[in-house]
Amino acid sequence: MIQETAQSALGQLQGGHGLMALCAVLYLAWWVVFFRPDAGKVQGPLYWIGAGCLVVAAIAGVAGAVFIALGASGLAAGTGPNGWWFALGAIAAYILLAWATAHFWNRPITTELLLFVAWGALELYAACALEAGGILGLTATWCLAAIIFCVFALSLACYVLYYRLAATLSFVAGALPLSAVGIFSTILPLLL
Repeated sequence: MIQETAQSALGQLQGGHGLMALCAVLYLAWWVVFFRPDAGKVQGPLYWIGAGCLVVAAIAGVAGAVFIALGASGLAAGTGPNGWWFALGAIAAYILLAWATAHFWNRPITTELLLFVAWGALELYAACALEAGGILGLTATWCLAAIIFCVFALSLACYVLYYRLAATLSFVAGALPLSAVGIFSTILPLLL
């Protein structure tokens, strides 16, 4: 019974990453439609396609996060980390980073900061839960945490630089974190 429960939790975690990959692809499609340097004012069917991509991306992202959290919670049950500590850490990190980016770099606070801070905390929780559930060894868990940190650092750098770059480079800076999360979310389930 314990093995079946762990397998179910792992399936939730893998499915959640599939949904997160879909979210990244659709968010990136929305980004391309509305923010490419030559986009101009998007109208007609392209507007609705782009808006539809954003709506479905949001639904897939929220559902993916729920499945990842449920899977991690199932794997960590009893012996692993408590997800609330990661949630509290995310709140503290968000407050600190919102202040620091606004104070030191005059960066307007936008939704993207919240999204990648929450993503990083959720993925660290999942990594720790995979170790607690016996899916990953300690070395693999540390390697996964390092990859998560690199994606987070890339996202933060792109976030800070976005308004300081020329149009084409800012477009790329907005697309890089989405691409990195999409690649991460596609590859991780294949390795488990």
